[in-house]
Amino acid sequence: MPSPENSAFARHVYAVQRYVSLTAPRYVTLFNPGVVTHPICCFGDPSDAKVITVGLNPSDGEFAPGREWPTSSMEHLLLAKRYRTYFTTPHRWFAPWSEGSKHVGASYEDGSAVHIDLSPRATRSVSDLKKWWEQELFLEMVERDLWVCLGTLKLCKKANLVMMAGSVTGRYYINEFLQRFAPDYGYSLDGVFNRLKHPGRAKVAWHELSGGDRPLKVFFAAVPRPT
Repeated sequence: MPSPENSAFARHVYAVQRYVSLTAPRYVTLFNPGVVTHPICCFGDPSDAKVITVGLNPSDGEFAPGREWPTSSMEHLLLAKRYRTYFTTPHRWFAPWSEGSKHVGASYEDGSAVHIDLSPRATRSVSDLKKWWEQELFLEMVERDLWVCLGTLKLCKKANLVMMAGSVTGRYYINEFLQRFAPDYGYSLDGVFNRLKHPGRAKVAWHELSGGDRPLKVFFAAVPRPT
């Protein structure tokens, strides 16, 4: 049995931590200067998860003082442990996802569900990025960070369902974003999605994510985007 230091998950966390540190200066304007954040490649333990929920990126509200994150850098094994044990004290943001997971027989608390974001960086809210160049920089960041999400997803060996919701700024829904950019990383999100079919209404779609060791069924849902 591999030691924690040599596990695939620990190596992935180390690579993510180093990558985010090296590229942080380019995206510094997207962050709240008063908040010390850490990269988060997943909330929960990917090893036993049967259901994966997917969002855009962590909220910097996760790093509020009461959340007890250190204000200095974390050694990668401690960071990996924090990911694995996250749902002992989850942020209230996860309540809707937690309720939705119950309907497919999964739970964050028992390890049968895990949450992954497209980007591991806790920036300011997308709604606060008002300038065109901020939104363009944010899109670039998520596109370049996508390998983190897909690499974490590859560690979910027992998963059989992915549920995703939301959008990436006002330009793409998350599923549209993956259909556009996942091929750059050897993945494809197959299945038709026509966001104009039901204007002004919530939208849902089934997809299949290919490119890993096996295809995964994907359910996408979104409320209408602002015009």
